[in-house]
Amino acid sequence: MKFDMVTIKNFRNFENISVALTNKNVLFGMNDVGKTNFLYALRFVFDKDIRRQNFNDTDYYKKHTGSPIEIIVTIDISDQDDSDSQKLRAKLKGALLSGQNKVYIKVAASYDEKEMVGVPILYWGGDLNELEEMKVHGTFFEIDYVFNVIYIDAYVDLYALFKKNANALLANNDEQDRSTLENIQQTCNSLNAQISSLSGIKSFEEKIAPEYRKFRHEAVTVSVKSEIAVKGLYSNIVPYIKQDADDSLYPTSGEGRKKLLVYSIFDLLSKEEEDKKINLFLIEEPENHLHRSMQIALSHVLFSENKYQYLFITTHSPYVLAEMDQVNLVRIYNADKIVSSSVLYVVPDEFKKQRKMLNRGLAEAIFADKVLLVEGPSEVVLFGKVLSEKNPFYEADGIYILSVGGFGFKPYQSILNALKIYNVVKTDNDLRKPHNKETYSVLGFIRLNGLIGETILPEDPVNEKSVEVKRKLYDKNKETLDRIRSDYSLYLSRCSLEEDLDEAIHDKMVEYLPSADGNVIGYLQEAKNNHMVELAEKLTKNDCELIFEHYNFACLKRIAE
Repeated sequence: MKFDMVTIKNFRNFENISVALTNKNVLFGMNDVGKTNFLYALRFVFDKDIRRQNFNDTDYYKKHTGSPIEIIVTIDISDQDDSDSQKLRAKLKGALLSGQNKVYIKVAASYDEKEMVGVPILYWGGDLNELEEMKVHGTFFEIDYVFNVIYIDAYVDLYALFKKNANALLANNDEQDRSTLENIQQTCNSLNAQISSLSGIKSFEEKIAPEYRKFRHEAVTVSVKSEIAVKGLYSNIVPYIKQDADDSLYPTSGEGRKKLLVYSIFDLLSKEEEDKKINLFLIEEPENHLHRSMQIALSHVLFSENKYQYLFITTHSPYVLAEMDQVNLVRIYNADKIVSSSVLYVVPDEFKKQRKMLNRGLAEAIFADKVLLVEGPSEVVLFGKVLSEKNPFYEADGIYILSVGGFGFKPYQSILNALKIYNVVKTDNDLRKPHNKETYSVLGFIRLNGLIGETILPEDPVNEKSVEVKRKLYDKNKETLDRIRSDYSLYLSRCSLEEDLDEAIHDKMVEYLPSADGNVIGYLQEAKNNHMVELAEKLTKNDCELIFEHYNFACLKRIAE
């Protein structure tokens, strides 16, 4: 079974959106763009507790109650050997015809002006244009016998959760429990009798009866009885955490501990249902109250363990995404009206061992509005300095500088493009000598052609590798390179970062780097990151302005637009 698509019409802040899905989905975006509303749309389809609340007029997009709310979830059940597909097929019966491998589940609600409510009606079937109205048994639709929704909000109350589910979590199934419960009942009876005999209770009984008879002349007395009973066995139970090799009990007062215990409880509850129903996890901002290391540990559980097979999660934290693989990234954003983009993200095979590093860069980038992709840490240091002089709050304004390191630009750029996140690439004009070759391949040109998807720049090899050759190669193709800058936001260095910087502020570099003995380019290339930090710390606002306005660094102006 695989989630395929969701369409949301006229619901809350969504006028009409369709989002491609898979079984593990990450929803992200700025605050107040509708991530929680997206989860609620799913809950109105799958969660009976939410559905029975009906729709209010404020649930309709801009209160357009003249049009119905429609939420349609498409699920692929083509894998007939899959047990979850079989569970869904078994309930659909006649609503699914032979050969139909997709299930459409639809919630529709027209607003009743007289009753001031929109009552959800559910439909399902294998043909979107001929859906069958779902049968209702009391307040249960047939879908409620198929799916079990586990909704975990950002601030779930541990004690309320534990109390609500205590009977299920603490079921007494052993034969020996019977005699124990009888002993508890006898103890309760004795305790009730002792409480009722307390002088305060006797005094109250004596004083209250005359007061009552002032209102009604009856020969009555008032008795106060204690009613502690076995049915309230778990009413005052509180979970504690006991550390190994320590007999003390520690209240789970820390919010981080509470959050982890909440997830543990939900895991137990989901196990109770997994054989009978399909567990669907909807989780909001799990990072709240969790330290970075705990977020990473939670990421491993969410994306690696099979129990979270069907998952929708909202987050603002890159650490929660540290272990993501084969997930659908869903970006919800506001471009005049709420829209969305989604893309299936699968860690490339060649990067499996470096997944955490790849994910870390990507996860931080997808939370930005504009991303400048650069070769390495030297560019991050220099460009960060220049942009901060132009705008000290450039990061708060949504600009992020991402070093692609050994992963190359393609894995990042393809995901950012699919998510409609504006990005600019700055890369070096590299030349490389292939093994057993006498000539040098124009690696920088080849890289740009690969990012564009067609051969725009010539890929003929050159005979030598030198700064002069690189500059001549660049100048010869400058018109095409300028067009690529404009059309594709791809910026090639004339040579490399250090040579390009030397063209912009040579005298200042010599002044600021006395240890270089005049060879500032070699000095910066010798210990790239450390020496670039040394230079960046000395750059003035005027120096940064010169770099920002220089042709070689036009990528900075582009990303800052």
